[in-house]
Amino acid sequence: MKFTRSFVLPVISLLLLFLVACGAAAPTGNQTAANAVTDNAAANRAFTVREGSLQTDAQGIPVGFTSDGRPFRGSPDAPVVIEEFSDYQCPFCARFYQQTLPTLEQNQIAQGEAVLIFYDFPLESIHPQAVTAAVAARCAGDQGAAAYWKMHDMLFDRFGEWSSNAAATQFVNYAGELGLDVDVFSQCLTSRTKEPFIRADLDWGLQNGVQGTPAFLINGQFLSGAQPIAVFNQAIAAVQSGQPIAQAAPEQTQPTQPAVAPTPASFTADYAFAMGDENAPVTIVEFTDYQCPYCAQYSLQTLPQLKAEMVESGRVRYVLKDLPLDSIHPLARVGAVAARCAGEQEAYLPMHDQLFADQGNWGNANSVEAARQVINGYARTLGLDVERFGSCLISGKYDAAVQANVNEAAALRVSSTPSFFIAGYPIAGARPYDLFVYAVDLAEKGELAQAYVQEAQQAPPPPSGPVDVPVDESDIVIGDPNAPITIIEFTDYQCPFCSRHAAQTLPLLMSQYIETGQVRYVIKDFPIISIHPQAVAAAEAAHCAQEQGGFLAMHEALFATQQAWSGRADVDEIFTGYAVQLGLDGELFAECLSSDRYHQAIANDLQLGQQLGVQGTPAFFINGNFVSGAQPFAIFEQVIQSLSN
Repeated sequence: MKFTRSFVLPVISLLLLFLVACGAAAPTGNQTAANAVTDNAAANRAFTVREGSLQTDAQGIPVGFTSDGRPFRGSPDAPVVIEEFSDYQCPFCARFYQQTLPTLEQNQIAQGEAVLIFYDFPLESIHPQAVTAAVAARCAGDQGAAAYWKMHDMLFDRFGEWSSNAAATQFVNYAGELGLDVDVFSQCLTSRTKEPFIRADLDWGLQNGVQGTPAFLINGQFLSGAQPIAVFNQAIAAVQSGQPIAQAAPEQTQPTQPAVAPTPASFTADYAFAMGDENAPVTIVEFTDYQCPYCAQYSLQTLPQLKAEMVESGRVRYVLKDLPLDSIHPLARVGAVAARCAGEQEAYLPMHDQLFADQGNWGNANSVEAARQVINGYARTLGLDVERFGSCLISGKYDAAVQANVNEAAALRVSSTPSFFIAGYPIAGARPYDLFVYAVDLAEKGELAQAYVQEAQQAPPPPSGPVDVPVDESDIVIGDPNAPITIIEFTDYQCPFCSRHAAQTLPLLMSQYIETGQVRYVIKDFPIISIHPQAVAAAEAAHCAQEQGGFLAMHEALFATQQAWSGRADVDEIFTGYAVQLGLDGELFAECLSSDRYHQAIANDLQLGQQLGVQGTPAFFINGNFVSGAQPFAIFEQVIQSLSN
């Protein structure tokens, strides 16, 4: 599919929402987290408790873990479920902990009225120790839920001790003070075992519209910022009476982008590897971590195409620098040195590719020496002088050079991988190839800085009251056009939470409200291509099926087979195959898909959603009232009934 300027430019602002994560192309799904939310008429955000995890803390409050491993504080049967998205290094999160949470615990949590579930949402780009802190809390949790919450409290109580220092060392000391098994805790802290769960929390938050911290979902309704207890009291009363939460003004956190054009970064001459014409008009600098899974994804899927089409053509000079994230990737420096040692024998890129391709092997070794032994095997496979390579690997000769890259990254405020500078302008995360094409095109024209200015405005907050959402002829409309209730969904066909809504909630809405004439259902497109690169093609497939009266069948097929086509380069052929299986005219469908005639309509929906404050998918407007996320049917039923009275 072709990406025109009119479509990709709005995506830059969406991209900025995802700069907070390590390679913001986080995993495209978190089904485990998604499945934890079930329909419950009382709480609406019910959860199940992990067997054997329930304990009582020093205040006599129940604590435990949900079945998918998230810590909670309060009675699992409480009618109000508060989901907190927090960052241990965020000063506003600390303020909530210090000023609001104590009263909330005393009045609502201890009395069984509310339960708090904690989600990690580390803003790595501005809080470089936040992931390590989240790992520390989870490692404490391996020794019991009460231990988790003790570490949680200590991290916030002693924020000033660790946030600017050697955090990991401080956390081991805290474990000792709390009476934990320090050896077990230390081993957990240096392993990678907790990282996927933290990424899953981050992904879940992004899908639910979380953009900064702290943020809360109270029985599924959004509340932003470190609000005072009075705001929480009002919000809890509102959800208990079935009313929407009145949104207070959000806390002012770090701006996502400056309001003026950024100054392009300059770089030292120290690098691990460079390829391409030194006089190429555009230089791309990548900071990478050989143990980072998102770096592997980018290096194996995107870099080969970029190299073939941009570097070898003379358009781009490509420079690789090392940024081992030691706190979560303790063997990353071994990989960085190995690639440099292979470079002495003109084999940097072959070793680079091998390290990423077999990351799960050497990267999970139980020691530095074990990792080196595995990597020595790669040198043999690549035909290198193994004795020379092995001597280099243990010599320490590149330690200073790797650290120089790390120091440079710190000076540039780069703290996640992969991170890129295109002509000096930053882009973070394992982005799809089309985004690099777009950015390089702008850089060649001298217009890349202006793109940052145009997209510098803060995304509007989710609306707190009814808004007018226009419906046009390109939208998919299901049901009676004169129905008293209109539900407008902004969806992304590659989003796992949209898939869950389509499978679990939409059929009930169809049978009970749409087919009975009570609801008109409108579908608009909101493809988040920074993490779902095939979403645009899928949206066009749905529109092309609509031309032949096959929208609902294609809509269902796309979501039902989401895992089969996500990440595939041949999606046009796959979708055409679906069309034929559904009894549509395959030639007409293929012609429609190749024409891109719905491209602008999809871009218009995306832009409209951003203007309305949509920040994740699925998002809904029920007679103009905003509802975020893949909510259970009971939520929709409650809102529809309240609007029908």
